[in-house]
Amino acid sequence: MSQSQEPTKQPLSASPSPPNKRARTDQPDNSSQHYDLPEEISYRAVADKYDELKPYLVSESCERSTIDFKNPDAVRVLNQALLSVYFDLRIHLPSNSLCPTIANRLNYIKWLSANIIPEFTPGPLTGLDIGTGASCIYPLLGARYLSQCKFVGTDINEESVAIASQNVDQNELHDIIKVFLNTDRHTTLPLDALDFPLPNADIEGSNFAFCMCNPPFYESIDERLRLRQMKRGAPSLNTIAKDDELYTDGGEESFLSRLVDESVLCAKRIKWYTTMVGKKNTLALLKTKLRGAGAKQVRDGVLIQGRTTRWVLAWSFFGQSRFCLDSPQTLSECMTWFGATIKEMNIDAVPVEDQGYDYIGGGNWLLCTAMERTWTRKWRRQVKSVGVELNDAELGPALRFRASVTSAGSSDNASSICLSLEPGFESSDLMGLYNNLRRKLQPS
Repeated sequence: MSQSQEPTKQPLSASPSPPNKRARTDQPDNSSQHYDLPEEISYRAVADKYDELKPYLVSESCERSTIDFKNPDAVRVLNQALLSVYFDLRIHLPSNSLCPTIANRLNYIKWLSANIIPEFTPGPLTGLDIGTGASCIYPLLGARYLSQCKFVGTDINEESVAIASQNVDQNELHDIIKVFLNTDRHTTLPLDALDFPLPNADIEGSNFAFCMCNPPFYESIDERLRLRQMKRGAPSLNTIAKDDELYTDGGEESFLSRLVDESVLCAKRIKWYTTMVGKKNTLALLKTKLRGAGAKQVRDGVLIQGRTTRWVLAWSFFGQSRFCLDSPQTLSECMTWFGATIKEMNIDAVPVEDQGYDYIGGGNWLLCTAMERTWTRKWRRQVKSVGVELNDAELGPALRFRASVTSAGSSDNASSICLSLEPGFESSDLMGLYNNLRRKLQPS
């Protein structure tokens, strides 16, 4: 998670929406201020507004300066300066704790803003930050960028919780951010812990709109050194942190697998579970696990900052899982049309026995698997520009659902197509396919 020496840019898998600017009555109104990092950061200009950074500037030319990113003190002061200048946040970053790279953390917040926050109607929301650290960076950035959100940050380290609380207090955000010491190291979601600041259940029965997590990535220092040696070039950042911020038994795969297990138990108490993922193979394994765990929606995104690539994984136990489409065709005509149409979309279909599916009218079911979102405009634009299909097979199918074609009532000249989402896939993808089929079947 290195801070690039080049001008900071923040490409996302989806264009981030601007900070939410809905008026609020229960917290300071941030709507008049656009908190963000510029696409290009002039370290010299930042130092002009934050004197403590000046001793660490290294001149590259008459007009350009940088800092030594291998110097932990320089990196710490730079991040304090960026938070002060661009987010009006004053924080203490202890030398023995993880120093968060601001651009990387902000990218995660922006992904939430673009992909999760729009799921909710205007009004107060509360997010849960798992492993908030001494910096309390996600709740602090979230308080600035997501103006409708409050936060609860948890951590298992007593010193980190104490410093995080101080950072909240000195920014007068104690009404927006609560910090909680999780004394059970085997629990990542301590919603039932004594004195846990649990919000009222007001979001479709949920206590939290979302949770977020930046897990320890490594199993041991040996794994960390091995992965570092595999990278091209020398590391640009000398990372210093507490052991529990970097290492966990079994690495990130084990940590996040436990988070998935706990999410099944908490279920709808949190509407959206989200986490950062550092390894692509971990992402694929977690998506497979979620499909078996009964998640109604699963989505992911890519965050790129300099030479660092991370993924975001989100899942929910809410979601519409069935769509039905009326057809003016006879049953035979509709079955023929549907089979030919999904074949054109490169969607594989295998007959399966109806096991517990309660669609009125019965009918045989097809298990349908799409490796590509061929029904979307985005996919068609990619194929047109690149000339090849762009599926990432390592991440598995894009969509899996069951389909049934049945007669509609007593009429011989009407039928119905039912699409039923398989667990662990995204309902918005099935809705997109449904809308595409509807337009093909019933052109205006």
